[in-house]
Amino acid sequence: MGTNSASASKANPAGGRHAAAPTGGQTWLGRFLSLFTLPEDPASNSLRPLLLVSFVALYMEVVLIRWISTQVGVFAFFQNLALIACFLGFGLGCYRASQKKRSLFDLYALALLIAIIDLPYVPLQRLLAGLSNNLALSPDAALWGFTFSKLGLTNTVLLSSLSLIAVAGFLILVVATMIPLGQWVGFYLDNARNPVTAYSANLLGSLAGIWLFAAAAFLWIPPLYWFAFAFLLFLLVRPKSARVTATVAVFIIASLAFLRLSDSGKLLTIWSPYQKLQAQSAGDLGYNVRVNNVGYMTIANLSPAVAAKHPELATYYESSSYDAPFRFVKGCSRVLIVGAGAGNDAAAALRHCSGQIDAVEIDPAIYHLGKHLHPQHPYLSPRVHVILTDARAFMRNAQGKYDVILFGLLDSHTVLSDFSNMRIDNYVYTEESFDEARRLLAPNGVLILKFEVRAPWTWMGQRFYETLTRVFGTPPITFYARQYGALLPGTVFLESNGPGLWQRATAPKLAALIRDNPPPFSMQSSNLPSPATDNWPYVYHRSHTIPRTYFSVSIILLVLSIFLARTSFEARRRSTWLFFFLGAGFMLLETQLVSRLALFFGSTWLVNCIALSAILLVLVAANVYVERFRPRRLGVYFIILLLSLMANYLFPWESLHFSAHAVGILLSAAYAVSLFQAGVIFTETFRGSEGRSAAFAANIVGAVAGGLMQNLSFILGIRDLLLLAAGFYVLAFVAAKSPSRVEALAPVQDSTTIA
Repeated sequence: MGTNSASASKANPAGGRHAAAPTGGQTWLGRFLSLFTLPEDPASNSLRPLLLVSFVALYMEVVLIRWISTQVGVFAFFQNLALIACFLGFGLGCYRASQKKRSLFDLYALALLIAIIDLPYVPLQRLLAGLSNNLALSPDAALWGFTFSKLGLTNTVLLSSLSLIAVAGFLILVVATMIPLGQWVGFYLDNARNPVTAYSANLLGSLAGIWLFAAAAFLWIPPLYWFAFAFLLFLLVRPKSARVTATVAVFIIASLAFLRLSDSGKLLTIWSPYQKLQAQSAGDLGYNVRVNNVGYMTIANLSPAVAAKHPELATYYESSSYDAPFRFVKGCSRVLIVGAGAGNDAAAALRHCSGQIDAVEIDPAIYHLGKHLHPQHPYLSPRVHVILTDARAFMRNAQGKYDVILFGLLDSHTVLSDFSNMRIDNYVYTEESFDEARRLLAPNGVLILKFEVRAPWTWMGQRFYETLTRVFGTPPITFYARQYGALLPGTVFLESNGPGLWQRATAPKLAALIRDNPPPFSMQSSNLPSPATDNWPYVYHRSHTIPRTYFSVSIILLVLSIFLARTSFEARRRSTWLFFFLGAGFMLLETQLVSRLALFFGSTWLVNCIALSAILLVLVAANVYVERFRPRRLGVYFIILLLSLMANYLFPWESLHFSAHAVGILLSAAYAVSLFQAGVIFTETFRGSEGRSAAFAANIVGAVAGGLMQNLSFILGIRDLLLLAAGFYVLAFVAAKSPSRVEALAPVQDSTTIA
């Protein structure tokens, strides 16, 4: 990339020896560009390019995960599916480290992925939106935005087959995009003079990639610019032998055009740190808001002028899901709204209450829409205090009592993190969460839960009914509020610490409201779904099983993994299994930590970034420890690791009588012990490995297996992932103790460069 006169002559033979000498400016530019050149000489210093490629790899990983999860329905609910595909591609690339490397990542695979997903063809977009449902064939998990229909056996099989092919195709393109990045990382690891220092460079580059994308999320930058930066890196970060051809330019321009086209039109589009939001005017009734291309919420206009123009609103709004619950409340000087959205609930509270209103909303972009677009401007009222944080985290730390606690229409369309299949509102609907809300209620205070319970997922209403009955000791008052204009429908559940609620419910008008609007589910069923808990927070799953959609996509990925890695994965070598088990165990440990920390710090994007950054820094600290102390025996570290895992599994963290943040810090410190031991074991074993790229690849493929094993938490619960992680580390210890790998537990005398 940074060329001298000789290389310039080769690139431009017409100039020959008579070409002008480079000017000082050209020399400075050449030196600058040379910083991005990927050397192909094994004898060159590999730390700078390794740091750079690791940065690009992590950046591309989070870009692909975030983008595809908004554009393709199935990935929105199974976000770690894209993560596992990225891992698989990266691992396959590490296996191919010795092969010819032509570019930073597979531009053509990425361009094809963008073209297919953003192609403005209505039947294709409908197929993408319904992929999750088409793969399920059963309503055992609630996937919002999709409904079941009776298509007949032939059409159902055809549609499911097309969906299987589509998901497999998307996964293959994601894998292909990441393979070259894995090749470069594996190549530089193989040729590093010091493998521990090289691994630290890999971790620090990954850390930089995380925070660059976090900055883009914080600034609400859309995907057009994510990929534009990726393409800029593609043009800058390349080997000297690579040339930018007309074909490359055409593919880049076409990809950016498709991305620009997908966000064009009359809709106001915002890419928040969590999701893609699109607001469309509904005339004088307000606005409709879509999330990830699916209908999500409304901004309702109940101003006097609109009420005069639409008399039916004036007649029916008091029976809406926003106003009807407050008719059961007597006096509300302090109100808490969790999942405040764009302000419809806050506007209703202002109409019926005279006191302070705390409105908790996790997504700043939704608050932005409500603040600027809501016709009644509830968020500008001095009585409304907006808190931008996770609802569960707020309730854990809240002080004082509330006369009304209202759970808004929180139905989530996105997940907690890239390392988990949990949605960001899962912890809000657990039995423990409702118990915390009960603690915050004033005597005779009222808890209002609203949820859009609809077929075929009516069992969700039964779950909420049973959970509230267990928490409060009495069945909730339950009725259905129909839709009126922009006032969305929902099933309303009312509970209270005192008898006043039930006494007021006997008033003729309220009794008629309850009687004439029964919920869309039976409240007498003997086969009620079990409540969601903090250990099993899957409120959108009917039972402790792996939903068919999850099972289908996992099978697709498993088959692809076996097929693509069949010739590279050296199953006969025990060292392969050693690194495989270490990767699987660490993936489960990482998932468990991120999920548990969300309970104490919240499910916000910033908490996830900090958690992942802390994990990487603990691994860097483990590398420093290995470099300085050269641990002679790893057996003791395995023992400490297993003991710490069991201690974290058995210790009742939730019962500690400290603030949520204090418990979270203690939990983080306890998990750091496990992470550090795992880091020491991997780094010292990696330092003594003969083929570093193959070892790294086996570790990544193990992480793929660990990601698929996460689905067992749907059966066992989140905490039991620690037992699975411990099991993998036991297997790793056995593999390390085998005769062919006994050197893994013995001291490594030095590190030499592998040619």
